[in-house]
Amino acid sequence: MIAQKISLVLDIGHVRLGKVMAITRGNMAKQIKKAPASRKKKKKRKIPAKYLAGLSSEDKSKRRKEIQRNARKSAKDPSAYVFPSDTDKSGTRRKTKESVHTKKFRKMFGGKKK
Repeated sequence: MIAQKISLVLDIGHVRLGKVMAITRGNMAKQIKKAPASRKKKKKRKIPAKYLAGLSSEDKSKRRKEIQRNARKSAKDPSAYVFPSDTDKSGTRRKTKESVHTKKFRKMFGGKKK
């Protein structure tokens, strides 16, 4: 039984080193590529409901796509923070609720409201 298992394993592309079985890098890469779909699930980013509040269903789907696309970009990349759905058709920026943290900062240090 053990001899059959070893011969099957050797046929797949493993190399036998004494009593220890080792896999070659090439065959490891092949096995990773052949991984079942259950292991290769794409992670969907969870988007808070407040990011989509007050938008139509069409605008919500656009916003989701923008967030997913920009999430792949580097945090240092300024284009990761630009969303076309932030502006109206006329090109003016949509009004959004001011952050609690922004309010606290302005209360502590003062500052202009835009």
